[in-house]
Formats: sequence, C-alpha cells, structure tokens
Amino acid sequence: MAVHGRAAADHEDDGSSFYLAKCMLRSSVVLQAVCGHIRSPTTVDIVFGKETSLELIVLSEDGVVQSVCEQPVFGKIKDMKVLPWNEQLRCFQPQTYGKDLLVVTSDSGKLSFLTFCVELHRFLAVCHIHISQPGNARRDLGPLLTVEARGRAIAVSALEDKIAVYPVSAAAGNNIVEKKMMYPKESWEKDEHTAASRTIWSMAFVPGSENVDSKDASIVLAVLVHRKGAAQNELLILFCDIVTHSIQLGRSPTLPPGSLAYSVYTVPVRPGLIFLFRYGEILLLQVDGGIIHVISSVLVPGTCSSVSQKPGYRDVDEDERCAYALLELRPRAENAPRAEDSSGGTAERAESTLPESLTDEDMEKSSSPLVCAWTWCLDASFGPTLVISVENGEMFLLHLVHYSSNEMQLSLSECLYHFPPLKCLLWMEDGFLLALAEMGDGQVLYMKNANISYRSTIENISPILDFSLADYHRERQDQMFACTGAGLEGSLRVIHNGVSVEKLISTGPMYDGVTGLWTMKFHREDAFHSFLVLSFVEETRVLSVGLSFNDITDDVGFNSCSSTLACGWIEDGWVAQICKDEVRVCAPTMGAHEKGMAALSPFCTSWTPPGHMSISLGTVSHCRVILGTSRPGILIMLGLKVNDAGFREFVTLGELTLEAELSCISVPQEEEPFPMPLPPAVVGLVENNLGSFLPSGVEVGKVCIIGTHKPSVEVLSIVPEDNFSVLAVGHISLINTMGTGLCGCVPEDARLVLFDRPYILVGLRNGMLLRFDWPTSVNAPCSHSPLTLERASSGVSHVGSSFSAVENMTWNAPVLMHPQAVGDNEEAAVSYPVQLHLIAVRRMGVSPVSLVPLQASLRADVVALGDRPWLLQTAWHSERIACTSISFLPSTHATAVKSRECMQGILFVADKSLHLVEMEHSKRLNVQRHSLRSTPRKIAYHAESKTLLVLRSEWCDHVNGYVSDICCVDPVTGASTFSYKFDHAELPKCMELCRVANEHLLLVGTGLSTGKAMMANGEPIGAKGRLIIFQLSPKNGRGRLDSIDDSERSASLTFKEGEGLKITYKNHLQLSGVVLAVAFYLDQYILACAGNKLSCISISSDGLYRFHRHDSIKTRFVITCISVNLDRIVVGDCRDGILFYTYQEYESKLEQLYCDPAQRLVADCVLVDPFTAVVTDRHGNFSVLRCPKRSEDCSNPERNLIPGCWYHMGEVIMSIRKGSLAYKVLSNDISKTCSKINKREHQFSDNSVVASTLLGSIVIFLQLTREEYELLDAVQSRLAVYPLTTPVLGNNHAQFRGKGCPDGVNRVLDGDMLGQFLELTSSQQRSILSDQPGMDSSSFLNQNFQISSQRSFSVEEVLKLLELVHSSLT
Repeated sequence: MAVHGRAAADHEDDGSSFYLAKCMLRSSVVLQAVCGHIRSPTTVDIVFGKETSLELIVLSEDGVVQSVCEQPVFGKIKDMKVLPWNEQLRCFQPQTYGKDLLVVTSDSGKLSFLTFCVELHRFLAVCHIHISQPGNARRDLGPLLTVEARGRAIAVSALEDKIAVYPVSAAAGNNIVEKKMMYPKESWEKDEHTAASRTIWSMAFVPGSENVDSKDASIVLAVLVHRKGAAQNELLILFCDIVTHSIQLGRSPTLPPGSLAYSVYTVPVRPGLIFLFRYGEILLLQVDGGIIHVISSVLVPGTCSSVSQKPGYRDVDEDERCAYALLELRPRAENAPRAEDSSGGTAERAESTLPESLTDEDMEKSSSPLVCAWTWCLDASFGPTLVISVENGEMFLLHLVHYSSNEMQLSLSECLYHFPPLKCLLWMEDGFLLALAEMGDGQVLYMKNANISYRSTIENISPILDFSLADYHRERQDQMFACTGAGLEGSLRVIHNGVSVEKLISTGPMYDGVTGLWTMKFHREDAFHSFLVLSFVEETRVLSVGLSFNDITDDVGFNSCSSTLACGWIEDGWVAQICKDEVRVCAPTMGAHEKGMAALSPFCTSWTPPGHMSISLGTVSHCRVILGTSRPGILIMLGLKVNDAGFREFVTLGELTLEAELSCISVPQEEEPFPMPLPPAVVGLVENNLGSFLPSGVEVGKVCIIGTHKPSVEVLSIVPEDNFSVLAVGHISLINTMGTGLCGCVPEDARLVLFDRPYILVGLRNGMLLRFDWPTSVNAPCSHSPLTLERASSGVSHVGSSFSAVENMTWNAPVLMHPQAVGDNEEAAVSYPVQLHLIAVRRMGVSPVSLVPLQASLRADVVALGDRPWLLQTAWHSERIACTSISFLPSTHATAVKSRECMQGILFVADKSLHLVEMEHSKRLNVQRHSLRSTPRKIAYHAESKTLLVLRSEWCDHVNGYVSDICCVDPVTGASTFSYKFDHAELPKCMELCRVANEHLLLVGTGLSTGKAMMANGEPIGAKGRLIIFQLSPKNGRGRLDSIDDSERSASLTFKEGEGLKITYKNHLQLSGVVLAVAFYLDQYILACAGNKLSCISISSDGLYRFHRHDSIKTRFVITCISVNLDRIVVGDCRDGILFYTYQEYESKLEQLYCDPAQRLVADCVLVDPFTAVVTDRHGNFSVLRCPKRSEDCSNPERNLIPGCWYHMGEVIMSIRKGSLAYKVLSNDISKTCSKINKREHQFSDNSVVASTLLGSIVIFLQLTREEYELLDAVQSRLAVYPLTTPVLGNNHAQFRGKGCPDGVNRVLDGDMLGQFLELTSSQQRSILSDQPGMDSSSFLNQNFQISSQRSFSVEEVLKLLELVHSSLT
C-alpha cells in the first residue's frame, strides 16, 4: 500500500504497521472521589479516580470546578483513599511534610502512596508496597481499600476470603506502613474449602477513642461478607493488634432480622459507632468489644427500584449491556460476582450487585429502596449529619440526635433535593457538595440552613455509544457529535479540540494587510478598554470599543497616513503612537472619549529621530517610550514633560548604541488598577504580592525586555540614571540533529511572566518557544510561601525508589521542601549581568511566534500566535511550557479586549476578518451539551442541511416495550425539528445516509423483537429484522417528488441551513435476522448484516424503491459492524474477528477474501484503505490487520490476515472512524509553503483514526513511518523507567500496553507516555536521551528495533518529531 509521503516500496512484506495513540479527551466518568490536603498543608483539593487517569481539581469561590492536573496512570485504578497527615505516625519526608497522601490500589498488584509535586505539576509515587500479583484475580488483594480516620492503618481486601491490614508507623521509614497482618492467616488459605468461600462486600474501621495511645491501642475493623449459599450477609469484627501483628476474629454478632445488608460506614463523631446500610433501612450500631448493639434505626423512603427494573438490564443489545456493566462501578476483576463498595474517606457509594446465591427474582420480592451514595457533613453548624441519596434521586439529611450521654437516635429530614441516581457524594468545605451521577453530568451543590441549591455542572460524557465527525462551521476543523449518557441523562455532545471560544462578532473579509492590533485605555483606573488600533501597511485606524466599533481616528489624533509600529496608554488622558519616522503623543477629544478634551481637534506633539534615522520598533509604558533604530542600532528612551501650555511633549532620557540589531522589545508593567486575583488552582500556594517574587534589581515598570540578533534576550534597566544597564542576559543557542546551530533563532517577541517565580517567555522567528529562568540564588526569598523549591543533585528523595529499574540511577530533579526542613540561606551577592538559564523549549510550528497576554498583568495567561493560536497557562507550577491549542482559526494578530458587553474578549485577525471571541479556558471540557432525555444509540450528519439525525430508544414500562424514534437535531441549538417514531415491538439498531441518483436516503436496520440480538455464544436467535428506506427532504419543501423527473427532483431538493429535514417512509425489506449493521456500497448497493448473514441488495431508482437481492453469505456468528472502502468490505463477526469480502458484479456473488487469524469479541471496525482494517474488541484492545502482499500467502482464506500492530487501551473502544479533529491545511496552502513539516503534519491528519470509549475517552491513532517509529520507540522505553515519567502506580508500561499482544507484532506507541517528554525541562530531556548508568533501554524495545537504543538522540531531533505529532493532533 502506498501511503502519503512514502513510496510504495515502503510497504513491508511482513505487514508491519506503525501507529501512535494519543488520548485527546480522557475518561470523564468518576469512579472514586476523595479530598484532602494533597498539594500543600493549606489547600483543600479534590482528586477524581477515573479508572485509567487521575484528575486533581479545585472549587472556585462560586462553586465552579476547575481542573488543575489530569494525569494518565498507565494502568487501572481499583480503589483510592486519602491517608491523612499524622505527625506521630509518618516519618519525616520533606516532599510530603504536612500533606495528605493518596493511597491507590491498581492492577499493578501494588499499594501505591502518591503525593502531588507542585513544581512538576504531577503526581509522584512516594513508595509502592507489593500486595499481589499483577492482574485481577478474585483472591488477590486490591479491589477494596479503607483507611483509618486518624491514619493509623490501611486495610486492603480481595474479592474473596482475604484481608490485609497495614499499620502506619514512623518506624517503617519511607515505606509508610509496616509488615501486613493477614486474615485469615496465609497458612489457613490452603486448607479452606471452596464451598466456604466468602465474598467481601464492604469494610470500615471502627473509630477508637482519641485519648488512647495510638501505638498501644488495637484497631477494630468491621467487614461485611457474603457466604456462598447464605440468605443473609455476615458482619465480622476483626481486632488488629499492632504490637503482636496479629488479627483476631471477634464473636459473630447477632443482628436483628431484616432485609439484605450491603455496606458499612464509619461514624467519626463518636468511638465505636458504625452505620450498617440495608435495603430500606439504616442501622446505627455500637461496637463494644465483640458485642454489637443496635442503638437506632431509620427507614429509607422511596419507591422500589430493583436491579431488573433499570432500563439497561432488560434484554438489550450488547452495547448497552456492556455500557452498564462498565459504568455502574462493578469490580474490574474477572468473573467477579460482587460490586465494589467504598467506605473510607469522605466520598461514599453503594452498589446493588447481587452475589451468586441471590437472584433478581429474590430482590423483586422486596419493596425496599437502596441508599446509593452518602457522605459525612463536616460543617459543625449542622451537627452530626450524614447526607444520603436514594436510588430514586432524592437527597436527605440523616441527623444523629443526642438525648443523653448514652442515648442517640437517628432522624431523617424531608427530601431536600432531587437528582438522577448518584454513585458518589463528596462533602467539601464552605458548604459545597459534589454529586456525581450514574451516567450523566454531576453537580456542585451548596447547602445552607438545611437547603440545597445548584451551583455548577461537573460534565460527564460517558458512555459514548456512537459519534460522527463533521466540519459544521466550515473552519477546516472537524467537530465530534457524540451520543452520550443514558435514560433521562441521554444527550448529544458537540466536542471541540482545544480550548473552547465563544464567537461573538465576525466581520467580512475587509481587513487585508493588517500589520498590528492593540487596545488602549484612556485612564489607568478604567475597567474597560476605550480604543482599538488597527495598523495596515500604509495607514492606521482607531476604532471605539463598545457595542459598535466606530472609526474615531481623527478624534484621537493618531497619524492615519502611516503604519503604526506600537502604541499604548502613556498617561491618564494621553496616548502615544510610534511610527517609522515619528513618535506622537495625543490627547483625544470628547468625540473619542467622554472624558476627553473639550476641543474640536485633539492636541498632538511629535518627536522625530535625529539624523534621519528610521525607527524599527518600540513600546509604550507609563511615561516612557522605548525605541529601537537600525543602521545604526541605537536604543532610545523618551520621557514626558509638561510644557508651559500644560500639554505633554517628549524629551530624550537616554541612548545606548547596541552591538547587535534589536528584534523585539517590551516593558513589563501592571496596568490593571487592582492586582489580578489568584486563580483557584494556585490559591494557598503563592502569595498575592508580586514584589515578593521579583529577582534582585528587577522592578515592574523600571525594566525592559529586548531581543537581539546575536541572538539573545536581555533585561535592561530603564531608570534614566542607569543608562540602560544590563541586568540579565539569556543567550540563545539551539543545536539541530546535525550538531550545528539552528537558524532563525532571532526573538520575535519576549514577555516577563511572574507567578510563583519570574521567568521570560521568548517566541522565535523559526517557530520555537523558549523559557528562561533566573538562577535560584538571584530570586527574592518568599518567607510566607508554603512551599520552597530546593535543587537536589541526589535524586527525588525516595520518590520512585521502589522501582528496581532505577534504584542505582542518579537523576537531577526538583524536590519540594517544607519551611521547617529548609534553613535560612544567607543572601548571596549578585553580580550583573545575571546569566539566565534556558529551562524549556517547545516547537509551536514554523511561523514566527508572537505573545499576547490576556490581561494587562504579569500573571495573565498568554496566547501564542504562530501556525495556530495556543494558550499558555502561566499559573501551572512547573518548569515546563504548558500550552493548549485554542479551537480557532490560525491568526496573524490578536489582542485582549475588555468592555461592558465582553469582559474577557479576544480580537483575532484571521482570513482578512476580525473575530471577537470570548475565552472559556476555565471549562474542564470543551463540550457543548444538548439534552435528548432518552438514550441516543446512533448518529449521522446530513451535510447538505447541516442537520444531525439521532436514533433514540428507551424502555418504557407503560407500554412494556421500547419507545424509539429518529429525530432531526439542530447542531447549534439542540432543538429537535422532526421525529419519526417506531412501533413499540420494533427496535432500530443502525442507520446510514446515502444518495441514490438525486435522492437523499436514510437506511435503517431494525429488529422485530425487543429481546436480545444474539445468544450468549454469539449465534443468532430466531428474531427477524427489517431494512427500512426513508427519504430525506426539506422540511418546508415539496411533499411529493415521485411524479417528477430527476432534473426537477434535484432542483426541488434544495436544502437550506437551519430549515430542518422531513423523514418520509418509502419501503422496507424483511430479513431473516436482526439488522445490526448497514452500509452503502459502490454508490448503488446496500449491504445489510442480518444475524450472521451478509446480504447485497439494490433498490430501483424509479421512485418506487423496489428491492432486488443479489447475493448473501453466512458467517459463523452474528455480524455486529461493517465498513467499506472502494470495492472492499470488512465485517466484524462478534466472536471470529473480522472478515474481508468483495462483490463480483458480473457474477452477482459475494466472495470472501481474507479472515482474521485470531478470535476476538469485535466492538467496531473500519477500513482505512482497501488493504488495511482497524478493529477494536471488548477487552479494550486496538489492532491493525493488513492483507498479505504476496499472492501465495492467500492460499488459506480462513487465516490469512497479517497483524500489523497492537495496543491495549484499558477501556472498551466502542466506535472508531477514519478522521481527525485537527485543523485541515489545504493542499494549495501546503504547496505554497513548500515546508516538509507542513506536509508531514498534513499526512498525519490525513491518515489518522479517531476512537471513542464507553468511559468517555477520545483517542486518535496516527500512522508513522518506520524511522519515526524507531526513534519514538527508543524514547518511550527510556521514559517508561525515568523516575518522573514512569507509570505512577508501579505498572510495567510495556506489559500493560502489550496485554494480549501476539508474539512478533509491533506495539502501538503510547502518545501519553511520549507527551511527558515535552513537559520536562531541557536538562531532564537531555538526561533521558543520554546514556545513563543502570538503564537498559533495549530491554523495553521490540526486538526489531533494539539497535535504535544503542545510539544517543539529540533533544532537537526528538522535540521536532514530538511537536510535529502534537501539532497534528491539535
């Protein structure tokens, strides 16, 4: 196969394929939620566990969730809790002093203790404790985890018959915990009979007295188990003796008869109290020794809602059953009969999964409701209170009322709030409550005076059952339209790539030749901008900022006949303009601003450079203008003075002859009248005082940043007495892969950024972005900051020390130190100029990079303009350059705009037009939601009318069947314009758009039964199905088009945007099985997959839509998906993998060509070209299969497809499409630039595949060349063992991503692992690529590419390729 950018000869005989997988949107379903002092002792942070990733979030003052960090774990999280800080029990570790630790169990078989490193902006492992073999065996420890309230012990259980308790002790040192205590003893396990096995449902520590010495006190653990064959669950009380390291089983307590118990929970307000949750009832128990007393109980209100009554547990299709199985928090162990239950921490949930001995029929006999989520209220004003949520969505407060010292009663409030069934509740400070729903959006609630109100939404787009890609806005960038959610939470999501922007105003293409764009205030104290300045090649225009942009150039006084190099506010009521041959200061009139001069024309004075010199660049600040001239290169500083008439005029304050020509200049200053508030992500981590972070000798407004052609970036003093003295210098010297210096390293723009420390961002003319930092000894000390950074040459303390692969290695990395652990360093003498350190390098493209701050503050985020716009987040505590693509067109100029109508606007110049947009980068997801109030199954986009067709179905008890329809949805408003309803006895399964002659048709496959589509073994059942043809026509167009000829019909079918569609039934064909997939083939045939039969059908073009069957062919099992490319057909057999077919038109025969060499549970498949198919299975695997090149390999059509590559995603990929979410570069644009980088980037996007998972992830697979694969494979193997980038839960990265991979098959590269390379500092990048002692990188490579690990790679070579991949994805 010939691939773009490669010769056909590169098609390898062995069928090898080279792909890279990058997660564009991580799972949004939250399986665990905890809170604690994770980043520092002064912050309260929330951590979401999302099975394959961790997300740290914070709440703003108004209750909006903002994401701080989202990190893949390269494994699967089983359970997660918080280990609170206890100074008596935790050994002194500088990087974790005073902080809570995150305790995680995973499929790695390790108990992991994690801390969050603010400097590196990621979670790091403090230590790992081996507890079991990797995997999900039933008797392996890990599925359940709970932590004692004071941090004295941690309990971990298996699914069956095994519990381990780990005491926390300072004597354990860096391991955090001491030797485990097992129950039952390991020697007993061998003698225990299978019939006596017990399934562990829940466990919780019984709170002890705070007056008892924690070192001598025994720890009590309550465990709820189910013994196989028993009608009720048992409550076991285990006494854990820390001194003797033994566990004793207390007397089996006798509980009052009642319904089934499913969970236990700690009551932290009083020693010895626990809650026992039963169906329809909550018991308050007192544990006193081995005796349990029932103190009080309360009935749970609500209606019966058994498991079988949920709309996904009836006889439905495989997609829906798989979605519910994954998303209802069932255990990740194989064949586990019991759901996971959490009882530690503050976020709790309960599951109604039944043990093997209990059936659905048994549960239907009970009318008892289930408490599905609860959390302890930490607000003292409410008293001892538990917030609970019942499965019908009602929320209550459960109060513990003290009548006397020995008497306590439970009191249940009225229903305070109604919400979809919850899976998790989490109480936060200040009355906020996080409510996470089952399969839909969660909410942030606020509780005050026993009232609960809504504050904000926590978006959850899982499960994604289907999606469609389309460029709806014609911006040369596809959006994803996805079917998400279930039931009343079913919705249509519009997903964009990058940071979302809301378009407010766009002009026509009338602004050609724009050379500059600025906004200015009239007074410094003004809250809004007053003027917008547009500079063209030979003119300048000034517009007013407001509801309308009016031309006020004459009233401002700017020179309209010259191009403007720079302009800005210089003094209250005065603005300055820098042109090539003059500098002008103007006082605008009242015609330009209401506070302007009361005169007919503005007052202006000008300054011209001496000796006919030409001004090349400049900048304006408060009472200062800094100019740069060329030939000769002179730096000039102008100041303002008041003349006798009371007006302003310029005076020269200083000059400096330069050794090299200037390239850019900027003056850092704070123009906002009030300090910019700290973002919620850094509140509690840094001071709100900028001066405390400035280096010695640097003061805001008294220095300028210049870029020179040396090339270099320099910090100069603009105090007149200093005569442009040099304070700091950063030399730019980048080396390419050939060992020579990179060309084009001249700075295009340079900005000072100041947050937790000062640094300089420099955009180069070759598309690179650099970060320079001051040396640590020069930075001003911050005595009040909770965290101080100290460099350590001996490694990251004990972080990552549990990995045998890196025990003997030495890495240079930052360590967070608590003030108590850091001595007061004497301030060293500073010698000028200070040499700035180049910390990080990013390639943003090939165009010059200019920097535009979003606000007039040194703390503001910055927009980097190059090949496309990027958002640089300055508040992220890290030495990397954190950038995210902005979902907008490539722009040449931009400026921040602040007005009454648009508080956070940005004005872009793109495609010769002005676009006013508002940034929404505080959103966690760039997703727009349209509620459908029913489960969406399939989706298709009709491009001619710009309408979405959504197939919905939902079980309805009233009709004892499914309510199904096809609705037409407007992608912008979400309004449904038309709907076609199906009969209750018929369930639609699939649909496809096509055109026959001039007709727009919709093909729909259905099942004439609401039961299962296949048997458990994959064979078809006896149900029939239909292939239905619908005609699509304009909603307000002609109703009957059958009686007119084709030309009139084509003219009549004129679709208008926003008009909507009309769906008209035309004909149907009954088939012998449920139609699960349908495709349009060769522009004239219909391929229908009914049961295990593939049929080729055509329809007449005479308007009667009569069917003609050509041929059919059977497979062994039910066909679930189909894809076509030219004359090739690939179908997914639900158990036998994929099969290739073609249709011989002359013989009217379907012919099988190739077959999958292995059995797999196919989820979806797609043909990326006639010879290559991509297939995903229900185990979370992605693989590429290729047709053999040599004809002799096709002798056996049963097993002759060649596996090309393999990737274990860890999540079930349900839908896959060929396409991209990146910006599409037109072919003529590529030919104009003649850039190899642009061409390769275009090839990446052209050959990519997009996939979605049930957990809400979106993954893009890019095809690589062999050379690219070899290089990145070697880098990935080194990243997998580097302490800062190794899998944080202790997984072996190669084993996790290669799970199930056949021998000899290439593995898809992990873009998430490789992406971490861009987040490291330059020194860390060099350390990874250089040969390090103790690192055997070749052991992690495929055998075919071990040679590549034997050579060192330059940072530039790797950065260039990774940035290319990153740009192609975004």
